[in-house]
Amino acid sequence: MDIYRFFHPHHNPRLHSTPLRQQELSELEQAASELRKALERAQLRTVRKSCAPILPDHFNDLLKAIRFVENSLQTLCDAHPGDSRYVLLDLIEERSDLSGWETWTNLVMEQLAAEPHEEEASESESDSAESPPLRKVVNR
Repeated sequence: MDIYRFFHPHHNPRLHSTPLRQQELSELEQAASELRKALERAQLRTVRKSCAPILPDHFNDLLKAIRFVENSLQTLCDAHPGDSRYVLLDLIEERSDLSGWETWTNLVMEQLAAEPHEEEASESESDSAESPPLRKVVNR
C-alpha cells in the first residue's frame, strides 16, 4: 500500500477537492495496525537480544501511542457515512492504472458487481434517488 502517494496532496492533487473516503480511512487504519504489529515484533526481538541502549521497555510508549491511533481511526471509520457506488468507482478509476493495485481494483469491481445497481434498488425497495453507501471495505 503506497500511503504517501495517496494521502499527500503534492503527489495526489485530487486531495484538494475530494472528501475523505471511508475506504481511505480503512487503509490508514490497516497501515496503523501493520505498524503496531511490526513494533511488537521489534520489541520481542529486543527481549531475546537487546541492542544497547535500546531495550524492550522503550517500545511500551510507542505501542500505547499506535494503539491510540488505531482506535481513533476505527472511530472515524465507524462515523463515516460510507462510500457510495460512484465514490468507489471514482477510486477504482484513480488506482486502476497504477502498478500494484490490480488485485484491489478487481476485488472492488467484483464487490460492486454483486451489489444491486441504483436503478434496481430504487425499483425493488423504494423511490429513493440515491444508492445506499457501501460499508464493505476491501483492503489491498
